[in-house]
Amino acid sequence: MFKISFVGNSNTNKSDRQGHIPQMIVNHISEGSMSSMISWFTSPSNKITSAHFGVSKKGEIYQFVKIEDSAWANGLTNGIENATAELVLKKGKDISPNWYSISIEHEGIWAETKGKLTEAQLEATKWLHKYIIDYVDEKYGHKIEPSRKTIIGHYEIDKKQRPFCPGELFPFQDIIDYLNSQDDLPFKDIKDHWAKDLIIKAYNEGWAKGYPDGTFRPNAQITRAEAIALLMAKEK
Repeated sequence: MFKISFVGNSNTNKSDRQGHIPQMIVNHISEGSMSSMISWFTSPSNKITSAHFGVSKKGEIYQFVKIEDSAWANGLTNGIENATAELVLKKGKDISPNWYSISIEHEGIWAETKGKLTEAQLEATKWLHKYIIDYVDEKYGHKIEPSRKTIIGHYEIDKKQRPFCPGELFPFQDIIDYLNSQDDLPFKDIKDHWAKDLIIKAYNEGWAKGYPDGTFRPNAQITRAEAIALLMAKEK
């Protein structure tokens, strides 16, 4: 299970959403360390940028700006003609993408990683994307349907100035596949398993529980202790 540490302060740049609701998640690469990201987004010297979230290489998640507010991460600087994202083009040049987006910075340097995430970072950002989607659904009644139209990179907003953000190896499809595999299942690793329906029934009846990371591990070898715990739970 992941946790979010809120580290934004009174110096962190933010503004009102102007009545817009979040409709897309924009991914970035930080071009620096996690510590430098935190320092910059909380510095009184920073008058130009911010982000909603940051994900470290270790899989730590930090929040700088509330989802209800706009972060200063995705605004157009050279006009709509640089954007390739369908939603941005549809909204037009008079509506800032900051008003209807949520931004995630990922610790890394493009020249070193080309946007590839560490394993821990990938798992954390998958979880964070789902957290954001669930939060927006509950708060605004809008479901961000996971696709390359709604899960995008900064380069799709500002192709000219940010052509390598977050990078060509950024795992967009892995994130989208994960989000689309959830389907409100009690465990994230049973969707295509032959015993899925039996596992769901056992879960709903309260005698089968998963692991803290949200998995059931249906193919793992069961220990004696786990077998006893299941039988005892079944008898209750």
